[in-house]
Amino acid sequence: MELQSKLLALIGRACVEERAVFDRLSDKERSTPGAPDHWSPKDEIVHVAGWTMRLAENLAAATSGGLLVRYDDYEAVNAREFTENRDLAWSEVLDKAAEACHKLAGQVEARSAAELRSMDTLPWQEGRPLWRLIAGSGYIHPMTMHVCPMYIARGDQAYATRLQEEGAQLLGELDDARDWHGLTRYNLACHYALVGEAGMAIDELGKALELNPGLTEWSKADPDLASIRGEPGCQALYADAVTP
Repeated sequence: MELQSKLLALIGRACVEERAVFDRLSDKERSTPGAPDHWSPKDEIVHVAGWTMRLAENLAAATSGGLLVRYDDYEAVNAREFTENRDLAWSEVLDKAAEACHKLAGQVEARSAAELRSMDTLPWQEGRPLWRLIAGSGYIHPMTMHVCPMYIARGDQAYATRLQEEGAQLLGELDDARDWHGLTRYNLACHYALVGEAGMAIDELGKALELNPGLTEWSKADPDLASIRGEPGCQALYADAVTP
């Protein structure tokens, strides 16, 4: 059950790092309310918990024959959830985060390696093995889109970079597929671009597009890569890139 144990470790790591964010916040950062277009750390954590829980609930429904719920209009879900949870106490937010991690981990524990590699557990997998959705919701989403950006916003780029580099290594160990390794490198390239490490960003992006050419068109408009798009080294990547 190597795949299962690796997924559980990733989910646990994300949960620990979310709590670590809270522990590092000042009293002012904990108490300052967020706005719809500028979430507070509390809003970020409860948002992550919501999406983690929704995946866990859908996995439970898939097992029991219950109702599966697809959330195509994620922006509407995010807006509603922000309004519903903006006045929660920090203790309630942390409880939600812990419960969501626990529920998702339970769904992973209940599945065999074959089930985690299944392509049709949920109707919207679109040819992806189930473990990729779990890794995305249980680790990539919280760490790449919320925890690390919070550290960057607080001026702790070094720690955010450490988390991103460790994450790329851990995620890469889940599968040997070229497209998967391309995605993990792509996310790392985006991080380097966001923290001003242009050379490292271009190097990682080049490796990512070589491994996963399907990311080429997306990368041309990805706002995370805006800081390097005008660099000759970045432009040269597209001169040779071939989109399948």
